[in-house]
Amino acid sequence: MRSRNPHNLRSVHAINLSSARLGIHRLPNEILSYIFMNAIQVCDSDDPSEAAFFPLTISHTCSRWRKVSISTGSLWTSIRLCLPYSLNQLAYLRTWLSRSRSYPLDILLDFRDEEWDWEEEDHLFTHDAAKEIISVILPHSKRWRHIEFFTDTWAPIHAFLDLTRDIDDLPVLKSVALSRCNAYFARKGECFKPVELKEPIPLFAGGRLPALRDLALVGVHVDWRQSVMVNLLELELKFHAYDVLPTLGEFTNILISCPELERLSIVGWGPRLDATFTNTRRVISMAKLTRLILGFVDVEYAVMLLSLFHLPSLYELELEDVAAIVDPIGSSDASTLLTLLEASSTELNAETCFFPLHQVDYLDLRSIRSSEVVFAQFLHRFNSLEKINLSDADSALLTALGPQQFSPEPKAEISSKPRDRRPSFASSLSTSLAPCPQLVDLTCRRVDMSVLSSVISARAKAGSGVRPLQSVQFELDNIESTCHDSDDGSSIASGLSDEDRTSLLKIGVDFRINDLRSCA
Repeated sequence: MRSRNPHNLRSVHAINLSSARLGIHRLPNEILSYIFMNAIQVCDSDDPSEAAFFPLTISHTCSRWRKVSISTGSLWTSIRLCLPYSLNQLAYLRTWLSRSRSYPLDILLDFRDEEWDWEEEDHLFTHDAAKEIISVILPHSKRWRHIEFFTDTWAPIHAFLDLTRDIDDLPVLKSVALSRCNAYFARKGECFKPVELKEPIPLFAGGRLPALRDLALVGVHVDWRQSVMVNLLELELKFHAYDVLPTLGEFTNILISCPELERLSIVGWGPRLDATFTNTRRVISMAKLTRLILGFVDVEYAVMLLSLFHLPSLYELELEDVAAIVDPIGSSDASTLLTLLEASSTELNAETCFFPLHQVDYLDLRSIRSSEVVFAQFLHRFNSLEKINLSDADSALLTALGPQQFSPEPKAEISSKPRDRRPSFASSLSTSLAPCPQLVDLTCRRVDMSVLSSVISARAKAGSGVRPLQSVQFELDNIESTCHDSDDGSSIASGLSDEDRTSLLKIGVDFRINDLRSCA
């Protein structure tokens, strides 16, 4: 048998490589352009930041690719600017605006600084820098499709609102997200700063926005009386200081002007509700709203706010006590809020079923505190729930998910006595009432894995009255340590023990551990 000649192999490899190159070069420009567009879409799904600069990489590959890429305007429509700000970024910005020609633009301006010292005047991104950037993109406003602007301080946001207030036409603008990323202004009693820039500015006051459907204002207040907030599908109002909130009348008018609204997110505060507020009827009925996200810093306020709504099409509900983030005192007892939702979810009369929890299929609870009895009464309303996300959930909430004897009357008062580390389920599972009978998917973060493992095992037993969980995902983040304190002050390992892991494997649960700390 003749041995292979390594020189021949190299020659064959060179011929194949040459043929491959010739094959690429034989492609018409239109096909090559199409390939570039597909490549950038794949890149965008993996890493949007990298995708923004992908056209530049293509244009520097060879002369022909440069010619094709520069002539393909749709390649250059994604603009990303971030710190450190420099004149080079302005040059980059002008290049993308020029090469994108007449195509719609997706603009992300992210000038947050993780090392910022919280002093407004000391931030690296200034009011003047914001003016420079906005002045460059402003002549192309008719092409804005999506625009996101993230800052730590108010001055750059003020510059954006001021310079864009008189835009007369934004024909393709679909979404706007303006964020002053300082959640601490949502603390109870906190006022807006800087005071000299408190006066509200209309958002695109002179503009026509026929395509606008998604609007997010995070720590950014505007003139709430304007008419730009109409026909929205998604609205986010987050982390506003109380003194710059819309009045109840302004808030109601905004929602009434969006009859097709599907997703509403209110985090911190919604409208101003003074001490004399009394509600005798539901004033805001939203027939199309399917998803409600409520983050509260004051339980009493949250109860008053929710008492306004009638949401007959609700299918996704997210509740978070954000006081755990912005207030040194931390989370408070949410029993009255959960009781309101539970009491307003009766299926007997559609006219009084303001929150149809029985049809909700996704529930997200974050840092919510209450008693086991209140949690159980609340969870028993979710007859259709298939997926639940729990973050910073204490043992009372976890135990309430397990099958156990349940009696809705009388409603017990919240107990301050320490609870057992392991839940004590009903001795006879066949006669127990089980919450969330359709639940199959659970994601959790910062929870007691030991208690959760017992709950999962109990739900999987015959006669539990529920479907066994099929998928369980544990998420570990930088906040989570190897141990945390239980209700009685003892230390509990937050990791999943070998015993619990073996138990879950025997049940057949598909469980995953997603270590988010590696993404930090």
